[in-house]
Amino acid sequence: MIEQLTVKNYILFEKGQIDFRKNMSVITGETGAGKSLLIDAIGYLSGDRLQGNVVRHGADKAILQMVLSELPEQALDLLEENGFDTDEDEFIITRTIQSTGKSRLSINGQAVTNAFIKKLMALIVDVHSQMDTITLNDPVVQLDLLDQYANTLTLREKVKEAYKAWSKISSELKKLQNETFSDEELEFTTAQLNEIDAANLKEGELEELSEKIKDASHAQRDLDALSSGVYLLGRDGGVQDQLAECWKTLKNSDAVSDLAERVHSLYYEAMDIRELLQEKKETLQNGAEQLDAMQEREYELKKLYRRNGGSYQSTMEKRERLQEKIDRILHRQDLFDKLEKEKKQALKAYMALAKELSDKRMVVRDELKAKVEANAHDLMLEHAVFEIVRKEKAPSDDGIDELEFMVSMNPGQDLSPLKTSASGGELSRLMLALKVVFQASNGIGTLVFDEIDTGVSGKVALAMGSKMHDLSQNYQVLAITHLPSVAVWADDHYRVSKHSENNSTSTTIELLDEEQHLQELAIMASGSAGDKAVESMREMAAKVRHG
Repeated sequence: MIEQLTVKNYILFEKGQIDFRKNMSVITGETGAGKSLLIDAIGYLSGDRLQGNVVRHGADKAILQMVLSELPEQALDLLEENGFDTDEDEFIITRTIQSTGKSRLSINGQAVTNAFIKKLMALIVDVHSQMDTITLNDPVVQLDLLDQYANTLTLREKVKEAYKAWSKISSELKKLQNETFSDEELEFTTAQLNEIDAANLKEGELEELSEKIKDASHAQRDLDALSSGVYLLGRDGGVQDQLAECWKTLKNSDAVSDLAERVHSLYYEAMDIRELLQEKKETLQNGAEQLDAMQEREYELKKLYRRNGGSYQSTMEKRERLQEKIDRILHRQDLFDKLEKEKKQALKAYMALAKELSDKRMVVRDELKAKVEANAHDLMLEHAVFEIVRKEKAPSDDGIDELEFMVSMNPGQDLSPLKTSASGGELSRLMLALKVVFQASNGIGTLVFDEIDTGVSGKVALAMGSKMHDLSQNYQVLAITHLPSVAVWADDHYRVSKHSENNSTSTTIELLDEEQHLQELAIMASGSAGDKAVESMREMAAKVRHG
């Protein structure tokens, strides 16, 4: 339920706050005072697109906030799946809207997207307005409501998946039937496949080659150094030759015999170093020869990948398509027979699910008829007849039923679609009857009615108010109305007032006490709060409360 709604610097509101209870709350006020702005605020906090500039003149930003509690299980599951702590007692949705039009949504301080808020709030709050009355005329919406009531949404999803499977096979079969291939096309396709197969591709090979080539390129500098070292040590007259000459000169002198031995050791050390350098040089030379091969392989892979989508993955996907195409050419009849068989099996599986779905929809048809008509009669539509008319249609993702809600408002009147069968006032009442029936199956805890009583008055308005109050026994009901016969049913009555002063206009909202409630009803009924008008409203209030 919505515990609290707060607006700050929002259009006409400098600041406004409503603390709701789980009952029937009514919001009234003169036309243009800003009642519907509060419903719009709930919409904006539910992810609706902003309509124009909603920041109060002179302010840099507007802040809208809604406190929610007692969330349904589905909403808590969605929050938990998205990282929220569902042990919290309250969830605070905040929308900050800059004067530039940019806005930010958050739940308990954590930023969220409009799409997520829309998905979440669709499980918590149901806003019903005159526009929704138009929406309920849509057979697609009617089918959704019926499946929701019949608890067949999961089965409908299975039907959708079965339809996708059947449609996919049907498309493949149609494509095969329309395909024509020449010998040249077969030859060209085979050549493309052979080129990929001949390359003997391995996943990750190109990346591995690039690393090896990089290492081998660095080794080329080492090879230059090793070649210089081997040359300097072993050339004629080089270090080795000079050490040998020095040793020969010193070895016969007793005075420096020990130094002669050290020179002799240096000679063998230099020879050993030269041999080691030569070995390393030969190893690197082998690597250099491999570098050419690796670069050639890298070039071939890149060229092949470029022609086939740019990567190993895309090339292998291309190979699969080429193989399928060749198979389609060489084994056309076999493939045709296979697809025909699969299509029949897929259609059989689909029809079994679609028939089950249709049967379950029809099982609740009479029950729905009785409930809608009973609620319509309560709303003084004594002669209303409600039917769900079914025609079988071609397979589709929502089944084989073409359904439409049909009504007759008067004796002897033929059944016709909702939108053509009732006046504005009759349609408002019928939509309320439908809302009462279907609400019980959707798990939503808060119902918002935005002037759905337009076009009715007197006893009919009293009946609509009574029906809304009945709903508030199990749901939180918020209603905006111009009619005292509806507002009299309020458990909590809020009045929205507009004030102008010093070239500035602002709107305030206040919770009325019992006497203020009766005065407001009197003003709504007769335009004044005179003693007789108030007393008349007191009598009406006593009647609706105590019968």
